Amino acid sequence: MSKYQYDVTVIGGGSGGLVAARVTAALGARTCLIDKKELGGDCLHYGCVPSKSLIHAAKIVKTAKEAALLGEGLEGHNFKVDMAKVTQRIKGIIERVGETEEVYIKDVTVKFGQAEFKSPHELILNGEVLTSQSFIIATGSSPQRAKNIVGLEEIGYLTNEGVFDLLHLPGAVAIIGGGPIGVELSQAFARLGSQVTILQGSTRILPKEEPEVSQEVAKALERDGVRIMTSTRPEKAWRNEAGQKVLEAKQGGQSVQIAVDEIIVALGRTPNVNNLKLEAAGIKFEAKGIEVNDYLQTTADNIYAVGDVLGGYLFTHVAAYQAGIAARNVILPIAKKKADYTVLPWVTFSDPEASRVGLTEEEAITKHGKIKVIRFDWKDIDRAQTQGETEGFIKLILNEKGEEILGAHLVGAGSGEMLAEITLAMQHKLGISGIIATIHAYPTIATGLQTAAFEAYLDSMALASSKRILKPLLNLRG
Repeated sequence: MSKYQYDVTVIGGGSGGLVAARVTAALGARTCLIDKKELGGDCLHYGCVPSKSLIHAAKIVKTAKEAALLGEGLEGHNFKVDMAKVTQRIKGIIERVGETEEVYIKDVTVKFGQAEFKSPHELILNGEVLTSQSFIIATGSSPQRAKNIVGLEEIGYLTNEGVFDLLHLPGAVAIIGGGPIGVELSQAFARLGSQVTILQGSTRILPKEEPEVSQEVAKALERDGVRIMTSTRPEKAWRNEAGQKVLEAKQGGQSVQIAVDEIIVALGRTPNVNNLKLEAAGIKFEAKGIEVNDYLQTTADNIYAVGDVLGGYLFTHVAAYQAGIAARNVILPIAKKKADYTVLPWVTFSDPEASRVGLTEEEAITKHGKIKVIRFDWKDIDRAQTQGETEGFIKLILNEKGEEILGAHLVGAGSGEMLAEITLAMQHKLGISGIIATIHAYPTIATGLQTAAFEAYLDSMALASSKRILKPLLNLRG
């Protein structure tokens, strides 16, 4: 009889935890999956799924309004958004997506409750001790609170954990934070009909992206009516006599006030490391996350951690990637695999989308010295012209020879879908020649990437070498 109740116990039922549990169970391990109250995690209930559903609804509203204005005799069309029905639709999508995730718990024992470590092999759950040979921690993260804004806690505000429960569309919204979450929500609410203001502490929105990406997305938001206030830091909040919420902020030394109906805080995420009693298992951690090595192993040899609880790259697809590696390493410790983030894609789902993988131009120069940069305008993609969605560009960052792809930055309608091909090419060292040599169906948006790669080839050392070799032969033929 085994010394432990389970071979592997996964703590956290989000994307990382579900993948880890499915893999370990599929490999034959007795697996237990624990979550505080429900499976699916932040992505399903408060993040990716509801936010993209809201973005889709907002785009339909914009399209419908534009179509009404174009229609003969419809100039006076009164288009009204029923926020309660929008919220109801989002809840329905969450439920349906949640049902599809049932496959992840096949052959897995699922338990609910607050878990805390008693020792490296013992967990206390609902007053009982659970024992396991190994653990994988995937407890995710929570919205960062706005603790430094005096009075904000008292008047109340929304985060992604409450914004998708709104039954009435707020007339005016202030969004604190211009990262991906703030950008996506700002455009969605503006298109639904709210007056939206973004308050961003740094000099531009999406500060982790290339400057021209930030600029292009900012232009799109402003066209939708979003007011963007950069270098702006809220300091105080209160309610005025009309019942509105007022934010007082400093912008370049000047004091400004904004009165709104709702305030949304989008300042990033905080790893969920509290209440686990990690120290009882010998696990080192800080406020920014759990400490792990390249194999995703914590300072307790039998315990691994994945996803947002590590800090760093807070993406659902990264959590799933890490979960696959951690699960493999737990089951096959003699052939451990390292996590590799060299080719890491991510997308901000604005309209147009902002997508990237690999190095920025500045990072590439620092790491490789001489590089080549190719830019191809989205409007030069034939399919983009037919769809009337011509905003954006493709930016490829290449090595000095102009063959290896070091990074790619795209702004364009559906650019996130194009990112997979670039990521695959980079992961398997195919270079631009691999993209050029692949037949792309016409007319598709993906032909834009092939054309951009071809433009890069025309400026590459490979072509220059071919020309030098061919020139004598051509002269002989002449």
